[in-house]
Amino acid sequence: MNETTANPVIVALLFILRCLVPLAILFGISYLLRKLGLVAETPEPPTDYDEKEDDSPSKNQNVTKKES
Repeated sequence: MNETTANPVIVALLFILRCLVPLAILFGISYLLRKLGLVAETPEPPTDYDEKEDDSPSKNQNVTKKES
């Protein structure tokens, strides 16, 4: 079989073409969508919002059960 050696410069260019160029394109599309107003920025949470409080029913389920 013929043995071919890969030139490191060509391998680096192929890496850039395969990975970094599509990533740059996606970031560019995202930037344009935000500038055109098609994607809204996330609003800030209210000032009285506390992330540590969790009033989910699954946590309080064991506390409210009465033993018979």
